[in-house]
Amino acid sequence: MKYVIIGGCIAACGAIEGIRSKDAEGQIIVIDGEKRGAYTRPLISYYLSDPDRYTDIDYRSPEFFKDHRVEVIKARAEAIDRSRQILILDNGEEIDYDRLLIATGANPVMVPIPGADQDWVKPFYTLGDAEQINQDILFAREVVVIGSGLIGMKAAEALHKRGLTVHIVEKESHILPRQLTPGTAVFMHRNLAKEGIDIIAGDEVAVIHPEHQVELKSGRILSADLVIMAVGTRPNAELAVKSGLTVKQGIVVDSYLRTSDDNIYAAGDAAETLNVISGQPEVMALLPHAHREGYLAGCNMGGQDTRDRGSVPMNSVKLLGRNICSAGAAGDEKGELLTWHDNDQLLEIQVRENYLIRYIAINMPQVAGPLTNAIEKKILVAAGDWQEFMEVGPALANIPPAYWQELRRLEANGSN
Repeated sequence: MKYVIIGGCIAACGAIEGIRSKDAEGQIIVIDGEKRGAYTRPLISYYLSDPDRYTDIDYRSPEFFKDHRVEVIKARAEAIDRSRQILILDNGEEIDYDRLLIATGANPVMVPIPGADQDWVKPFYTLGDAEQINQDILFAREVVVIGSGLIGMKAAEALHKRGLTVHIVEKESHILPRQLTPGTAVFMHRNLAKEGIDIIAGDEVAVIHPEHQVELKSGRILSADLVIMAVGTRPNAELAVKSGLTVKQGIVVDSYLRTSDDNIYAAGDAAETLNVISGQPEVMALLPHAHREGYLAGCNMGGQDTRDRGSVPMNSVKLLGRNICSAGAAGDEKGELLTWHDNDQLLEIQVRENYLIRYIAINMPQVAGPLTNAIEKKILVAAGDWQEFMEVGPALANIPPAYWQELRRLEANGSN
């Protein structure tokens, strides 16, 4: 069996491990279009904050590919000839395959703001982007970050640590709009502002002027030696579209990670997979999900027949010493919202019909695991148990007893 994987990062590494767990002899070829090996993308902000310290951000070392007998080709995939089961590369090489995995990840969104085409306006998504910005800031003192999602906030943190004056512009009413509610965002906003980061929410960039000025729609003018565009990503599904595969938000896959072509699979940030909370397919661009999906796709490519049970949308990020964990049904306004806070700690949970459907924990990583489990496994507790948990103080010892009972039952039955 000949396996070809397009993409060289997280999902690809999971797929290699999955394939080798089922097929020790099959040929595996990885097409590394970025030509940088398998690095940990979320760590590029750490590299930018201290390049001398974070010299190694490999997700898997080069030896990993040798040990798993994987041939790595540093080229870009240009087209898939599905009728002949051939992958065509940008260097003209043609590679046949029995099973193909598309693990092409995502691309940063570059908003067409007037002036955004200037060379001091940069994306922040790849290691190459971080290396370029590292050079640019040698001559910079002030930076504007457009967008306050995870990528934007980590870029802002890194640049703040490097001594730059940082302005964050967020068009939504609060920072981290996909991770935080308005109330928890106010808590984080105050903490970050104390560190000296200028956060401008509810405003947008109108024009980026050549004179190194950023004009907002409100009329405010910001000086900027550098602008970082961090407004989000979109699945890199162009190759799938060109090949005639079914693509919606991302590449459409079934519960076995197969695309509309039975010989082609997709995983990671390029694919739509099941959100177990909403019951709908979504693009959930998160590192643990990418590896798990890649591993399962690899197992199925190698002859296994196991369904993907889906994932819970979740995030964990550390910003200037503050740990933020969140999971669950973002944007769902149904249910009871309960909040607890003490000094620099905050927990907000959302309960509906005695099920936990969402939580946001700031500086409380100890409760993140059980709360995520409660959401993912849809654990029903007695009426009032979550309310009591918040009232007496949200600690591990106060997790509702029904949670531990149900967890033991599921483990005894072999459920994961």
